[in-house]
Amino acid sequence: MVGYAEGTSNVSRKLGKAPTSDTVLSYFKTMDRYELLSASSVVFEEQVNALRRMGMLKRPVQIAFDWHDQLFYGEKDSEMVNGIRSKNGSSYAYQYLTASVLVDGRRLTLVLTPIKSRAHMLAYIGDALNRIRNMEVRVRYLLFDAGFTSIALPRYLEEHGYAYAMRFSSNDATKRIGLKDGEEALYPCDDPFRILRADDLRAGKSYLFATNMTCRPKTVLKRYKRRWGIETSYREHNVFLAKTTSKDYTVRLLYYAVAVCIYNAWCVFNTRQGTHVIALEVKISVLLLEFLTPLHSNDSKVDDYG
Repeated sequence: MVGYAEGTSNVSRKLGKAPTSDTVLSYFKTMDRYELLSASSVVFEEQVNALRRMGMLKRPVQIAFDWHDQLFYGEKDSEMVNGIRSKNGSSYAYQYLTASVLVDGRRLTLVLTPIKSRAHMLAYIGDALNRIRNMEVRVRYLLFDAGFTSIALPRYLEEHGYAYAMRFSSNDATKRIGLKDGEEALYPCDDPFRILRADDLRAGKSYLFATNMTCRPKTVLKRYKRRWGIETSYREHNVFLAKTTSKDYTVRLLYYAVAVCIYNAWCVFNTRQGTHVIALEVKISVLLLEFLTPLHSNDSKVDDYG
């Protein structure tokens, strides 16, 4: 997976065609981004339908939202690059929003949205929810991490009738309120919303949430923890992500979209088989397939002449 374009070129040669890796990469760069995202959405919808056929979407489900950073080490004014808190020697990254369904310990990505600016967060979330609704996936409640902390988001979700829990970043207002474990209050703003605190005594951590769920704080924490899951998609995406030094955004977007599609296919396979094939096994299988392809081709030629 290190040389994605080179690998594509090698496979094409085995199929009787022989574009060079440079030709493949040049083609990737000319792809229309909107068509690429549209094609990805079609694949996601088919994967959702696979879950539906297995009876996994009969009831309303939990949806987890998150941001993903792909660190960038080039010029800060490059297209679609956003500033981030310094991490691993970089203060810039390509960013993506994803929405994933949580079903029986499985996480399937439903929406992938490139982020041009975090200032448009509500628009990105609204578009994602529309796409989820068009997939006919019924939402039980929405889960957000602290990266979505804002005053506008709770109001937006409540106006549109969604139950939600958003981990809320501490600020001067929450410090003045001074909630203790199990306590709740209204956040002081033009449209007050409920905030509460729940402590995980075993892990020694405290959590502050904005939520309209009517359950106890400990129940909110329990539901929020489900967003992590045993197959944490936000780490597993990177397992399938091809490495590249290209600074072309279309190439980066293509590689990430392909990684998410493969991740989803892996999740669907595990669900269908009722087992857990680790990501490394998938990557080894792909490598073996590439190695065995010419051998099978040679066998076919022998049969033809036999």
